[in-house]
Amino acid sequence: MRTLITAGGMLAAAGLTLGLMSAPAFAASDSAAQGKPPKSGKDSIQCNENKSRVNFSWKTGYSSTKIYYNNHCLGGTKIKAAFKFWNDGSTPFYKCVTFEGMTKGTYKFAHINEIMDVNKDTKKCKQN
Repeated sequence: MRTLITAGGMLAAAGLTLGLMSAPAFAASDSAAQGKPPKSGKDSIQCNENKSRVNFSWKTGYSSTKIYYNNHCLGGTKIKAAFKFWNDGSTPFYKCVTFEGMTKGTYKFAHINEIMDVNKDTKKCKQN
């Protein structure tokens, strides 16, 4: 009798352990299916006249999104970049920013939506 109770307890504990082990895997696949972008990232765009690039990295905080940039475009060439923002699964929105050539620094967006992409297609941008 004692052996049956011990064996039953061990089976129950094993079942509980397996049930708990599978729960995080399900939660991770659920968020991956939604396609929500990361809260930080990196990207770059190419200058018009040569193979120089403008490099970007960003971090989304509690009240804003901060962009770090390094523009390697020669001769003071300005580059206009289009930032594509996550919009809770609905249609994304775009904001454009112009960066001076041969400069580096930071730029802050006063909203907390995560950036999905940076490119030079400025047709979809809203007015700043």
